[in-house]
Amino acid sequence: MLKHQLRSAGNHAILLAGVAFMILPIVLVVVSSTHETALLGETGLQLLPGAQMVENYTKVLTLEAGFTDQITALDMMKNSMIIAVGVAGLTTLVSLLGAYAMVFFRLPLAGFLFWLTLATLLLPLESRFINTFLVADALGLINTHLGMILPTLTVALGTLFFRQLFLAMPNEYLEAAKLDGAGPIRFFFDFIVPLSWKRGGAIFVVTFMVGWNQYLWPLLISTDESKYTLVRGIRLIGQESGPGMALIVLSLLPPLILVLIFQRWFFQALADEKNAF
Repeated sequence: MLKHQLRSAGNHAILLAGVAFMILPIVLVVVSSTHETALLGETGLQLLPGAQMVENYTKVLTLEAGFTDQITALDMMKNSMIIAVGVAGLTTLVSLLGAYAMVFFRLPLAGFLFWLTLATLLLPLESRFINTFLVADALGLINTHLGMILPTLTVALGTLFFRQLFLAMPNEYLEAAKLDGAGPIRFFFDFIVPLSWKRGGAIFVVTFMVGWNQYLWPLLISTDESKYTLVRGIRLIGQESGPGMALIVLSLLPPLILVLIFQRWFFQALADEKNAF
């Protein structure tokens, strides 16, 4: 009994230490956002709250940045939201359609196409910046939200998750659809979509964070200040300043809120393969 209690206490101590290690940087940023810029420049991140919270967050919300002072924090947040929702929505949709075709249409090269899609994970966007930029320029996508969204789609990851879900689907569903006279389109909307919404929600959350945290590609493809994202705006206001820390805190809120709202479905969809149907 004592041995079991000691083992349980040790496991909990390790978990708590891991949580503290992961959350400490966020706590330091939140606390530092309440201090003056001069103090942060002298002593770095702070462990105790300061008295500059209202001033820092007010300055951020009324910020007018850029060379011509045409971009505000709310505008940057709107741009980041458009990109994040666009990346998440299109990734989920394209991945769902691709996996559906590969699994249920019995394509002769379905396996090859899947592995070819999966191979794109070996080529991150940073490794193909020049070619991608040339293609975007030829299509007239420079300084557009669509140009920031399309190259950052993580279709391979979404296709992998949906494909594994469909392969685990009982054959009775397909047989019932055939007996009911359902064609491919009706089968997709009446069976696939209702059975995939949890997995789709999990993929949406993951890819939303991918789109939200994009920095290098929006920096490369946009010269128009009206298209600046929130992550890029942190560099404009100063990463080590009080208002800069406040802007970092604001940039953490949308992904955090999304994860908190959908955390139950998120973990169920990715971890509970047996009870997916």
